[in-house]
Amino acid sequence: MFTLFFKEIKIFFISPIVYVVLSAYWSLNSIIFIIVENDYNLFHNKFIDFNLFFSITPWFLIILIPAIVMRLFSEELNSGRIELILTKPLSVSNIIWSKYFASLFLILVSVIPTIIYIIYASQFAKDNTEIEKELILSSYLGLFLLCSNLISICIPVSIAFRNQITIFIFSSFLCFCQFYLFDQIGNFTNSNYFFEIILNIGSKYHYENFINGIITIRDIGYFFGFNLILMSVSLYIFNKHLNE
Repeated sequence: MFTLFFKEIKIFFISPIVYVVLSAYWSLNSIIFIIVENDYNLFHNKFIDFNLFFSITPWFLIILIPAIVMRLFSEELNSGRIELILTKPLSVSNIIWSKYFASLFLILVSVIPTIIYIIYASQFAKDNTEIEKELILSSYLGLFLLCSNLISICIPVSIAFRNQITIFIFSSFLCFCQFYLFDQIGNFTNSNYFFEIILNIGSKYHYENFINGIITIRDIGYFFGFNLILMSVSLYIFNKHLNE
């Protein structure tokens, strides 16, 4: 499993599209949060509101993660290399989880540099406002769990389809629905009971608890449980492909 994990990491870092996607992501982050004067600029006001940063970052991830994960299985399924991998002493579960953790590692490598914003802002805000370190840590924990959640959404799509453009579009759509749509649907119900149910299905509600400094077992359990369900779906789709 570890061999395949490191192999996937190596493939990621020799893939030109990964560098293009990451460069676009970092550049867009810098432009919006640092360079251009706008409502999301971290230094727009004397009070630095990191909540804006953590509120808008998921919208980047809804594009970034499908762009990275779209080639995860489709290339090997199209080329037939997956059959060669299956000849090795690896279970299908090990293959899927290896690719999952490799994707998560790469996404974390993409997100970690944003800590530079926090360090820079801390220096800037030395005499103006106090940086709430606990809130920052809570927000990054929520961001990590959200990343794991979005990856688990994209992986079964990458297995189910062969065309990478199709995978990217459909994955982005599903990530958007999971993060935002349930939150909006809940607003259309007059029942508090159904509102709570619908709200808890989507990841936005649970993620926002983290960026507000609220860490609960229920929210952590939501992400872990959701990931396990979707990875089980991925395993089912993969086995179905093998039996065809």
